[in-house]
Amino acid sequence: MVMQKEQIEILVEDGLGGAVCKARDLTGTEDHWGLEITWAGFEGLSRLEAHKAVLQVLRPHMDEGSGEIHAVQISTRLPEA
Repeated sequence: MVMQKEQIEILVEDGLGGAVCKARDLTGTEDHWGLEITWAGFEGLSRLEAHKAVLQVLRPHMDEGSGEIHAVQISTRLPEA
């Protein structure tokens, strides 16, 4: 089973309230995703902490959970002022 682009975007946006997520299928198999996430909640977090926040939302759908997502490439940023 795989997740669609829109499902992943909604999952991240709901999990990180107020975030904007743009998902991109990296391999055409709908299980390797590139995610660009903009969220004010990243303020003050290190890159590792920001990635952990995203992975906490995704982990139930990754290999440790349902397996719908095999791999993610995460890019995080703060909203522009």
